[in-house]
Amino acid sequence: MLKKHPKKLALVAALFGAAFYFLWPGFDPDLSAPIKLHLQHTASYGSKQANANVVGIEPFMEPLDYATAGRFEAKLNGYFEKANSKGWFGANTIVLLPEHLGTWLIATNQKKRTYEAKTTSAAMWPIIMANLQIFLKNYFIFNDPDNIPAAVIRAKTTHTANLVRQIYGKLARKYGVTIVAGSQALMTPGIYSDSLNYGHGPIFNSSFVFGPNGTPQIDAVRKIHPIPSEAGFTTAASAEFLPTFEIANHRYGVLICADTWFDDAVSSLVSQDVNLLLVPGFLEGTKWNQPWQGYLNDAPTDNHWRQDIGVLTEGEAWIKYALPAKAKKYGVRWGMAVFLKGNLWDMKGYGRALIVEDGKTHIGTNDHTGAAIYNLWLE
Repeated sequence: MLKKHPKKLALVAALFGAAFYFLWPGFDPDLSAPIKLHLQHTASYGSKQANANVVGIEPFMEPLDYATAGRFEAKLNGYFEKANSKGWFGANTIVLLPEHLGTWLIATNQKKRTYEAKTTSAAMWPIIMANLQIFLKNYFIFNDPDNIPAAVIRAKTTHTANLVRQIYGKLARKYGVTIVAGSQALMTPGIYSDSLNYGHGPIFNSSFVFGPNGTPQIDAVRKIHPIPSEAGFTTAASAEFLPTFEIANHRYGVLICADTWFDDAVSSLVSQDVNLLLVPGFLEGTKWNQPWQGYLNDAPTDNHWRQDIGVLTEGEAWIKYALPAKAKKYGVRWGMAVFLKGNLWDMKGYGRALIVEDGKTHIGTNDHTGAAIYNLWLE
C-alpha cells in the first residue's frame, strides 16, 4: 500500500524526522571538564577592625553550571573558598549574590540539548517536553502576558525552591555566614515550615536571606518594580511588605536591582531604620558605558530624569539615580550592589559593582568579561 504513495511516505518520514529532531532532548551532557570561576578581580574596602562585613560575589555563569545541583553548588563554593581564603568570612559576614542567579535552576537535570541551545527560548523547549503535563496545566490555568516562560517557571517552582533552600542553606552552614541569595523567579515565594513556596498564585522575582545556621530568615524579598523583560511573567510586589534583617549592630534591607532606583522602596526600608542597603542586580545586554535609555517600565512622576536620556551612560545613571544617590539622599551609610556576569545562552551579564562606604562610592573595575569579589568592612 505504502509503495503506491511514495510522496505521502516521504512526507510522513519527514514529519517523523522533524518531530524527533525538535522533541529529542539529546544525550547526557559532558560534565568532565573542571568548573571554571573566571575570577578576574577582588578588592576590599574599610578596616578589618570592623565588627561586620559584606562580601559581594559577581559569579560568571554558563549554561553547564546549572546542569546539576551539585555543579551549581560547586561553582558557588569556588567563589566562597576564594573569599574565605582572604580572611573575609566571619560570624558577622553577609554574602551578597546577584539577581536571577537562581532562576535558571529550572534547567538542572536536563539533557545536553538544553545547555547547547543558542537562545533561552530554545533551551526551554526540552524543559517543557520533560514537564509537559504540568506545563500545559499551568499554561491553560493562568493567563500571564508572557505565558510560556511563566508556565515553565510555575512547572519548576517547587523544584527550584527546594534547590535554593538546600544549596544556600548548606553553604551558609559550611562557612558560618549569612547569605543574601541573589534572586529567582518563583510562584508564591515565602518562608514556610518545609518550603520556600506554597500553592498556586502569582510569580515574583524573589530573594531570601539565609542565616549562618542555614535557615531562611523573616520572609521573602519580592521585587517591586519589574523591568520589561520580566514584567510579562512576574508580578509587582508592594514596598510596604519589604522585610528588614539584622546582623551585629546593623539593620539592613534588600532591594532587587531596579527597586534601588525608586523612592517608595528605599523609603520603606529607611523608615525601618536600616543603615545598610544590599542590591542583587542583573544588567542583561546593557553595557555599562552605553547611552542610558531612561526608566524602562515604571518611572518616577518627576520627569527631570528625562533630560539625561542619551546624555549619561548606563553606569553614570546608576550612580546618579540608584544606590549611591539613594544612600546619600536618605542618609544610609553603607551599601553594595553586585551584578550577574556570564554567558547564559543569548544573555550576557554586564554591570559594575557599586560599593557605598560611609558616604564614599567605589565602582567595580570589570564589566562583563569575568567574575569579581568585593569586600566591605562595616563599622
